[in-house]
Amino acid sequence: MVILGLILVLVALALGAALLMGTSAPEVSGQDVDIRLFDTVTINLNPLTLVIVGMLTMLLLWLGLVLIKWALTRKARARRLRKEQAAEARERQARLDAEHQEEIARRERDLEDQRTSTQIARERAEAAERHDPTLAEQRTQRIDTSAGGATRPVRREGVADDATRPIRREGDTRL
Repeated sequence: MVILGLILVLVALALGAALLMGTSAPEVSGQDVDIRLFDTVTINLNPLTLVIVGMLTMLLLWLGLVLIKWALTRKARARRLRKEQAAEARERQARLDAEHQEEIARRERDLEDQRTSTQIARERAEAAERHDPTLAEQRTQRIDTSAGGATRPVRREGVADDATRPIRREGDTRL
């Protein structure tokens, strides 16, 4: 659009210059006007036609300037919009980064709280073992899941094998 506007302005300026050069002779005052363009083309105009051509020249000049202004305004608006969108994107990214950092900090605090709680529980268990020697004798037994024994009950010392089965009472029909 800017190029088209510049072309129209240049055409208007060329036509205006040609009209001025053609009408500057003293013998033109009440006669037809011969306009020579670049010494090769001659145009014969009466004064009324000359006025109309002048008005068209001014219209072309005005139209060219309007097109230039419109194109520059549109580009400035688009540039401003791109800058605003980029600023919003930066703000949104900064907000997301801040939320992410807050989430990481919260998780680290939770993990630290868990570690602290675990440490406190260990210290209490050690203190309890120091005060109650029977707790140190009891060992936890691990379940062997490698040989398909994951569904078997765990054997405990001093307890019968059927301790995990429900107690049957008289008259109970369930198995």
